[in-house]
Amino acid sequence: MADSAKREKIAAARKKLKQFKQKTGKNSPVNPKTSNKQSDKKSKSNSAETDLSQENHSEPINTDPVINNTDQVLQDNSYSKQLTADTQQIIPDARTSASTESLQQLSRQLNGLLTESTSLMDTTEEDNANIVELERRNRELASLLEKHSEANEQLNIQVQQAREHAKALQDQVERERSAFDGKQRQEIGPLKEQLQVHIQTIGILVAEKTELQSQLNQSQKIAEQRFKEIEEYSGRLKASRQRVADLERDFSTSNNSSKKFEQNSKDFSKDVDRLKLELYKSNKTQEDLKQQCSELVEKLQAKASESTAMEQKIGDLTKRLEMSELYTQQLSSQGDSKQESLAIMDQLQREKELLASQVQEYSEAFQKACGERDQVADQYKSYIDQLQQHSQQLTEQVTSLTEEREVMVTQQHQLEASIQQLQQQLEDVNANQHQQQETNVAMMEREREIDLLQKQHQDLQQQHDSQIRDNSQLSRLLEEKEARILELENDMSEMGMEASDKAQLLDSIQSNKTALSRALTQNKDLKSQLAELQNGFVKLSNDNMELMTKVQSEQHSSQEHLCRLSQQEDNLKDLRETMMEKDLKLAELKHTTHEVTKEQYHHEQINDRMRHYEAQAQLVETLQRELQNSQDMTDALKTQNCELRTMLIKASDNQNNPGLNPEDEKKRDDVIDSLTAAIKQLETERTQLMQTLKEQRDLSDSLTVKITDLEEAIVQKSTFHVDNDKVSRQEYDVMRKTMQMIEDKYTGVMRDKAELSDKAEQLEHLVLQLEGEADTIGEYISLYHHQRALLQQREYQKNDYIAHLAKDREQLQEKLGELQQLVMQLLGEKNMLSNYHEEAHTSMHSNDLSVQPHIQNALQPLTNGVNSNDVDWPDYTSSESDSESEVEAIVGGQDNFTNKEVTETMDQPTEHQTTHHHHQHHHHRHHSQTSHDEGHVHTKGPQEGQTANKILNLLTEIGHSTLVDRPNDIDHNFLPCKYCKGKVQII
Repeated sequence: MADSAKREKIAAARKKLKQFKQKTGKNSPVNPKTSNKQSDKKSKSNSAETDLSQENHSEPINTDPVINNTDQVLQDNSYSKQLTADTQQIIPDARTSASTESLQQLSRQLNGLLTESTSLMDTTEEDNANIVELERRNRELASLLEKHSEANEQLNIQVQQAREHAKALQDQVERERSAFDGKQRQEIGPLKEQLQVHIQTIGILVAEKTELQSQLNQSQKIAEQRFKEIEEYSGRLKASRQRVADLERDFSTSNNSSKKFEQNSKDFSKDVDRLKLELYKSNKTQEDLKQQCSELVEKLQAKASESTAMEQKIGDLTKRLEMSELYTQQLSSQGDSKQESLAIMDQLQREKELLASQVQEYSEAFQKACGERDQVADQYKSYIDQLQQHSQQLTEQVTSLTEEREVMVTQQHQLEASIQQLQQQLEDVNANQHQQQETNVAMMEREREIDLLQKQHQDLQQQHDSQIRDNSQLSRLLEEKEARILELENDMSEMGMEASDKAQLLDSIQSNKTALSRALTQNKDLKSQLAELQNGFVKLSNDNMELMTKVQSEQHSSQEHLCRLSQQEDNLKDLRETMMEKDLKLAELKHTTHEVTKEQYHHEQINDRMRHYEAQAQLVETLQRELQNSQDMTDALKTQNCELRTMLIKASDNQNNPGLNPEDEKKRDDVIDSLTAAIKQLETERTQLMQTLKEQRDLSDSLTVKITDLEEAIVQKSTFHVDNDKVSRQEYDVMRKTMQMIEDKYTGVMRDKAELSDKAEQLEHLVLQLEGEADTIGEYISLYHHQRALLQQREYQKNDYIAHLAKDREQLQEKLGELQQLVMQLLGEKNMLSNYHEEAHTSMHSNDLSVQPHIQNALQPLTNGVNSNDVDWPDYTSSESDSESEVEAIVGGQDNFTNKEVTETMDQPTEHQTTHHHHQHHHHRHHSQTSHDEGHVHTKGPQEGQTANKILNLLTEIGHSTLVDRPNDIDHNFLPCKYCKGKVQII
C-alpha cells in the first residue's frame, strides 16, 4: 500500500511539473543557459542548499519567488560542487571528509524537508501578503551570498592546493613508473640473454641430432649391404668347409705336438728351477768353507809369527847361556865357593826342567793343530770331490738338455715346414678359386688360427732361448767353480809347503833343547812377555767380537729401518689415494653448492621482485594492473627457467629427474645437511692426516737420532782402530764396506726424509684449502638460513596485516549496512520528499531574476577553475526504484572506496594524525549537534528524531574510524631490502 501511494504521489507531482512548465513557457522567457543547467542538475544536491534550507526553516513565512531564487542559487552551487568533485577523486584523504559531510548534509536536508513540506502547503494562500518580507529576505540572501562567496574563495584556495598535491602525486607515480620500467628492463635483459644462450645450445643440439641421424641412416644402409654380403659369403662357406676339414685334421696333429712340446718345456723349467736351488745351496756351503779356510789361514799365520818370535828368543837365550858358561868358567877358575855354584846349578836345572815341560806342552799343542789341519784338508778334499761329482751331473744334464733342445728344434722345423705346406695349400686353393671369393671369411679365421700357432711357436722359441740362457749361465757357474777349486788346490799346496817348513823348525827346536838349559835367568822375562802377548791377543779377539756384534746389530737395525720406510711409503700411497678420492668428493660438493647458490640467488631475486611489486601495488589502482601483467611475465619466466634448469640437470646428471616440485625447499635442506655431514667427514679426515704426518715426522726424527748415534759409534771405532797398530787388511776391507753401506743407507734415509717433508707440506696446503672451502660452505649455509628466516618473518607480518584489514573491512561493512537501513527508514517515514522537489522545480521558473546576476558573479570562479565529479547524491524526484538503486550505489561506492583505502593504509598512525582525528571528531560533533538542534524544531514525531540521531552517531563513528580518517601511511619511497626490516629512513 505504501508503495502504491508513493507512486500515485510521484505521478501527481510529475503532472504538476508539466503544467507549471507550460505556464512558465507562455508567461516568462527562460534563459537557455539556466534552463540547461537546471535540466542537467536535477539529481544534484549541495551543502549550500542544506544551509539555506536550515535558515528557511528558522522563519515560518516563505514565498514562491524566494524559493525559486534559492533553488537557482542552490543549483549553481551544486554545479560548482560537481566541478570540485573531480579533484576530490584524486585526493583520497579529502574524499573521506567529503563523504561524511555529504552524509551529514543529507541528514540535515531530510530534517529540513519535513518542515518545508508544511510550509509549501500554505504558500499558495500567503503570496499576496508577504511581498514586503520577500524584499527583506532578498537582502538577507544577499548577505548570505557574500558569505558564500568568501567560503567559495577559501574553497578555491583549497582546490588549488589539492591540484598541486595531485600534480605532485602524478609526478611521483610517473617517477615510480619509470623506475619500475627500468628495473623491469634490467631484469628482463639477462633473462633474455640466458634464453638466447639456451636457444643457441638447443640449435647446436638439433644440428648434432640431424648429423647423427644422417650418420645412422648411412650406417643402416652400409649394414644392409653387409648383411647381403654375409648371406653370400655364408653360401660360399658351405662349399669351402669340406675342403678345410683336411686342413683341420693336420692342424689338430700339429696342436697335439705343440702341447707335448709345452709339457716338455714345463718339465725342463721345473728341472732348471731345481738345479738353481741346488746351485744356490752349493754356493752357500762354498762360502762357508771359504770363511773357515780364511780363519784357519789366519790362525796359521799367527802361529808362524809366534814360532819366528820364539826362534829369535831361543837365539838370544843361547847367546846368553854361552856368556853365562864363560862367567861360570871364570868363576870356577878364580876359586870361589863351590857351594854357591852348585846351588845356582840346581836352580838352573830346575828352570831347565820347567822349560822342557813347557816345550813339550807347546809341541803337543802344535801336533794337535797339525792333526786338525789334516782333518780340514781331508774335509776340503771330500767337498771338492762332491763338487766335481755334482759338476759332472750338471754337465750330463746340460748334454741331455742340449739333445732335447736339438730334438725340439727339429720338431720346430718340421712344424714350420708343415705350416708352410698348409700355407702353400691355402694359396693353391685361393689361386684355383678366384671366382669363389665367398671363402674369405673362413680363410681369415684360418689365418687367425695360423697366427695363433705362430705366436705359440714364438712363445716356445722364447722359452727355448731362456733355457739356452739358463744352460749358459750354468756352464759359466761350473767354470767359475772349477777356477775356485784350482785356487783352493794351490792354497792347499802352499799350506803343505808351510807345514814342511814348520817340521824343520821343530827339528831345530828339539836339537836346541840343550841350549835352553843355559837361559834360565831370562825365563822370567819370557814368561812375562808371553803373558802380556796372550792378554793382548785376548783383548784383540774380544774387540773383534764386539765389533762384529755391533756391525750385525747395525745391519739388523738398518733392515728394520728399511721395513719401516717401506711401510711408510705404502701408507703414503694410501694417503695419496684417499686424498684423490677426497678431491673428487670436494669437486662434486663444489658443483652441488654452486648449483644450490645459483638457485638460492635466483629465488632471492624472484622474492625481491615480488616484494617490489607488492610495495608498488599499494600505490595506485593503475599500477596494480601493470603489476599483475609483470607478475604474469615473471611467472612465465619462472616456469621457463625451471624448465631450463631441469634440462640442464638432466644433461649433467644423465638421470630422469622430475621438474620442480613444491618440495624443492626440503630437498635443498637435505642437500645442505649432506654438505654439512661431508664437511664434518672432511674435518675428521683432516685430523687423521695431521696425526699421520706427526707420526711420520716423529719417525724421521728418531731415524736421524739413530743415524747420528751410528755415526758416532763408527767414528769411535775408527779412532779405536787407529790407536791400535795391529789391524789386518781383511778387517780394514770389511770396515770399509760397512762404512759404504752405512753411508748409502744414510743418504737414502735423508732423501726419503726430504721427500716426506715435501709431501707433508703438500698435504698441509691441501688441508688449508679444504678448511677454506669448508668455511665458505658454512657461510653459504648460514646466509641461506638467515634469508629464509627473514622471508618467514615477512610472511607472518603480511598475514597479520591482511587479517587486520579483513576485520576492519567487516566492521565498516556492518556499519554501512546499518546506515543504509536507517536512510531507507527515513525515506519511508518522509513521504513528502518527492513532492517537495517537484514543487521546487515548478516554482523555479517564476522567480524574480534580480538576484541571479549577483549569484552567477559570485559562483563564476568556482565554475571556471574546477573539474566536475560524476558521483554525488541521488535525485529523489525520480521513481522509488531509482532512488533506492542510487542510495545503494552510494553506499556500495563508499564501501568500495573504504576497501580501497583499507588496502592502502597501515596499522600505526602517527601522533599528528591522532590529534587531527580528535579535532575532526570535535568539529563533527559540534556540527552534528547544531544540525540536530535545528532539525528538532521542525520535526513532527519522535521516530524521525531517533533515526536521525542514529544516522548521526553512525556517521561520527565512521568519521572517527581508523580506516576512514587515517591517511595513507605507506611511504611511496618504500625500498624493499634483502637483509633489513621496516622502512628506509632518508636522512
